[in-house]
Amino acid sequence: MSKLYKALEPVGRFKKGDFIGDLPAHEIERLLENKVIAEVEPAATAVTKPQTKKEA
Repeated sequence: MSKLYKALEPVGRFKKGDFIGDLPAHEIERLLENKVIAEVEPAATAVTKPQTKKEA
């Protein structure tokens, strides 16, 4: 699975908050260094169901 990045500021055709894709590796590195995008942790993208207490 490839890494997932989120725009912290507008980047080309991507708006703030969009997930970034289809950019060359050197461009991703430059944007990360300039803190324009951030890597999203895989656990942050997973959807979990809320746990409920089971009544006796």
